[in-house]
Amino acid sequence: MSNEPFSRSLAAQKSALCVVSAATELELIDGPIAVDARLAESEKKLMLKVMAAVREQKSGAQELTADEVSSMFTFVYAKAAEAVTNMANNQDDNFEMLGLFDGKIPIYAEDILTGYFKKLDFPTVCARKFWAYYEEGLDQSDPALALFESLKWCFRLSCHLAVRCLEEHNYRFI
Repeated sequence: MSNEPFSRSLAAQKSALCVVSAATELELIDGPIAVDARLAESEKKLMLKVMAAVREQKSGAQELTADEVSSMFTFVYAKAAEAVTNMANNQDDNFEMLGLFDGKIPIYAEDILTGYFKKLDFPTVCARKFWAYYEEGLDQSDPALALFESLKWCFRLSCHLAVRCLEEHNYRFI
C-alpha cells in the first residue's frame, strides 16, 4: 500500500479524453480553453449537486441507464451556458436539478447562447464516446469517478464554447 494521499486513475483520465475527443471531432477546440475562477466555483457547486442527485437516484436502484447518462451530459452542457450567463451578468448560480435524468432540461442562459448551444451536438457525442468507453470495459473499480470526470470536462469545454460565443458577439465580461 502506498503512502500517497491520492490514487492515480487511468479510467478517469481516459474518460476525460472521451470528452476532449468529442470536442476535437466536432472541431470545437481552436486553441486554449477559456478559464475563470468563477467558472471553477460554478463547476464545483454543480458537480456536488449532481453527485448528491445521483446518490439519491441510485439508492436501492440499479446502475444508471444509457439514457440517464446521456441526459446528464446534456444537463451539464446546458448548465455551462447558464454559468457563463451568470458570470457575465455578475449573478449567482442557482443550479436546479430539473431534467438531470430525463432529458427535459430547462436552460436559463442568454438567448444567443441558447440558440448556439441548441445547434451543437457536443453533449450527445460526449455521451456516446463515454458510453462506448464504458461498454468496452472501463476500469470498473469506480465507474462513478470516470463518469464525473467526463461530466466535469463536458462542463469545462461547454463553458469555453459559451465564453467564445459571447465574445464573438462583443459581449463584455465584467
